[in-house]
Amino acid sequence: MTKTHFFYALTLPDETKEFLKQTSERIKTEFPFKKWLHHEDYHITLAFLGDATEEMRQKSLEFVNIALEDVSRFDLQLNGIGTFGNVETPRILFTGVNPSEQLFNLQKKVYTMCEEVGFTLDKKPFKPHITLARKFSGNAFQLNRMQELADISNRTHRFQGATVTLYQTHLGQAPSYQSIATCSLT
Repeated sequence: MTKTHFFYALTLPDETKEFLKQTSERIKTEFPFKKWLHHEDYHITLAFLGDATEEMRQKSLEFVNIALEDVSRFDLQLNGIGTFGNVETPRILFTGVNPSEQLFNLQKKVYTMCEEVGFTLDKKPFKPHITLARKFSGNAFQLNRMQELADISNRTHRFQGATVTLYQTHLGQAPSYQSIATCSLT
């Protein structure tokens, strides 16, 4: 039986998901990745919880909701295409967002509340991104060519960070992430 995982993320508006879906369509024929994410799965991860009991999930929701009571919505802007992993065979293809103090503060609040509940979280620095695809399966990855095709830097796309969602994973399904609970920013 596959383990179910949970994570908190900044939810993307439908227009942003559609923009990124169109971007993926422009590049996917030329750049083979084993898995292209369903556009409904696009998000910015704030805290990955892993497996979690109902009790811990509920307690985290309580803590996160309290911590975010006075957090206002904020503007973000997409910022180009990038990769994680080996330059020639990247493991993750993503689009970034421009630096945002509000986004970093939001992530810190969610992360801290989850730790207070008792979750052991990844200690890597927060690198806000939206995963588009996983596991490059071609021969010669060319980031410059992909950036040219994606054309995100030249096509400004702004959106508002307005909702934090607790998601549950359903691997092998499309979309793979199910919204369990949401917290709207003020």
